[in-house]
Amino acid sequence: MSAKRVVGILLLGAGLLSAQSYRNIVEKIAETPALQSAHLMQKAAEEMAVAAEGKNLPSLELNLQGAWLKDTPMLYIVDDVPSPLALPMGKRRNFIGELKLSYPLFTGFAISAEIDRSRLEAQRARLKVLDAKRNLFLQATRLYGGIEATEASLRALVEAKKATLSALKKAEGLYKNGLIPPADLYNIKARVYDVEASITEVRSRREQLLNQLSYLAGVRVKRLHGTIALPSIPASKVLKERAYRSRGDLRALQTLLRVDEAQIRLAESRYYPTVGVAAAWKRQGDTLALDGDGYTNADHSYVGVDLSWNLFSGGSDRHTVEAARYKRLSAASSLLDYRRRVATEIDNAYAQLRALRSKLQSARMRVKAQQEYYQLTRGRFDNQMASADELSRSIADLANARAQKATLQSQIRVQRAKIWLLSGVENFEKTLDIARR
Repeated sequence: MSAKRVVGILLLGAGLLSAQSYRNIVEKIAETPALQSAHLMQKAAEEMAVAAEGKNLPSLELNLQGAWLKDTPMLYIVDDVPSPLALPMGKRRNFIGELKLSYPLFTGFAISAEIDRSRLEAQRARLKVLDAKRNLFLQATRLYGGIEATEASLRALVEAKKATLSALKKAEGLYKNGLIPPADLYNIKARVYDVEASITEVRSRREQLLNQLSYLAGVRVKRLHGTIALPSIPASKVLKERAYRSRGDLRALQTLLRVDEAQIRLAESRYYPTVGVAAAWKRQGDTLALDGDGYTNADHSYVGVDLSWNLFSGGSDRHTVEAARYKRLSAASSLLDYRRRVATEIDNAYAQLRALRSKLQSARMRVKAQQEYYQLTRGRFDNQMASADELSRSIADLANARAQKATLQSQIRVQRAKIWLLSGVENFEKTLDIARR
């Protein structure tokens, strides 16, 4: 094997390493800081749910207090004597130690409602992660399709440049023989510069899109490898049913509805009394031994019950409950409206796909027509029956037709991916055979 061929193979391998497929980019998005931030917020909500469950368990507290009085506590007895009788009632140093076990025996279902609400908030945070991932996948899909379209335009412009340079070579020969005027030659040269400027512009746009895709995926993407390959999309009715079951944003709204229901129960808990029990080992003394101070008993241990019932609060409890109910009704209306919006979005996506496919059929016929017209014009130009301007226009029209056809093909692939994503990110990942993270 020659050294030149070895170098070529190595360069090809390096290019493939820097290329990213659509599936690879989608997988990389799960590792980006934007999505990791959402995952961490989910973890925070889960920890808050666990913390709320702790309120339903007994609590054990240790308390140690120490005080140093300025004067010794005294009891003064005033009688028919010249001066009052002063009796010491304690010492200037006082220490109190307490180990207390307490349990909320009944809170009017407030704790259970708070626990349910925290669990639902954690579930809602997880669903927000799924919806954030779906939106990132959709952005990546659009960028990937946009890059494919620019690359197709670039290929069409390169072909147009080759055809224009070939026409220029022919025109230079005709000009040397005095068969065409200088204007025709300069016209074709101007077309060459126009094509080169268009190539530079498209390359710049492709670089910008690659930079945006690199930022979104968290890896450097220098070129694409492969296209957006997805199986056939299901019927609109089937996709809507999947969206209702799997869409993270829809399920988040459903969860929010249940959160509002828990909030109603939490507000209604104010109608009930609260009962708590407590038991404590408590001692006091003038030293840390807590063995008394010689004046009062050292052991202050106790068992107690606390009953509290707010009989009237100016009507605020009733209005708080009513506000929670109205909020729940508002959430139900929002959910219904959002379901309709999702259904409309899916219907419009299918309608857009049908329109793109129809336009693609037209673009294919236009490419065939422009190809035939270019070949006809080139033959006429070679036989001095067509002007250089006519030939240049036919080359440009063929390039535009090819670019439009490739762009429509890319748009169709993007639209199909968008429809899959409209059914939910979990269905989309299953379609691409991507492990859930």
